[in-house]
Amino acid sequence: MIVCVGASASGKTELAKELYKTYGYKKCVTTTTREKRKNEVDGIDYHFLSKSDFLALVDKDAFFEVTIYNHLLYGIQKKDVFNHGMIIVDPSGANKLIDQLKSDVFVVFVSASEATRRQRMINRGDEEEVIEKRIIQDRDIFVKENLQKIDLHIVNEDKKINQLASLVNEAYSNHLKK
Repeated sequence: MIVCVGASASGKTELAKELYKTYGYKKCVTTTTREKRKNEVDGIDYHFLSKSDFLALVDKDAFFEVTIYNHLLYGIQKKDVFNHGMIIVDPSGANKLIDQLKSDVFVVFVSASEATRRQRMINRGDEEEVIEKRIIQDRDIFVKENLQKIDLHIVNEDKKINQLASLVNEAYSNHLKK
């Protein structure tokens, strides 16, 4: 499975969408307690749960990993992970998947400059206060040293998403041949 890691507005979600559309990868849907954004669909973008429902699943050992980001719970349910799937997680989630699934995990680290990420967040309508908080918080979380391994590092500044998706698909295909 492809595990995609990157800071807010690094382009990881757009990259994932291109991989789904062009190469047929399937999304491993993660679970969260955050509110749905406009145009998000439960079961497609995330499994949106109340905190109590989320914690009930934790008690049932239903997750590979649970993390807190911006005071909200996020998790990877065991039922939602499969071969030839793709999932977007933070470094902690990637490391837990690496620990449990070993070589079945192909880690793609997506990075972009803070200036590029800030502009992308402005363009998508994020509030300035939220943007600054994410930029600062992501400095400590989304660094390469926080990952046990990186199979492919993509810098998403000026290349087209379809070119980046092609690089990921080729690298992952080569990984599977090993």
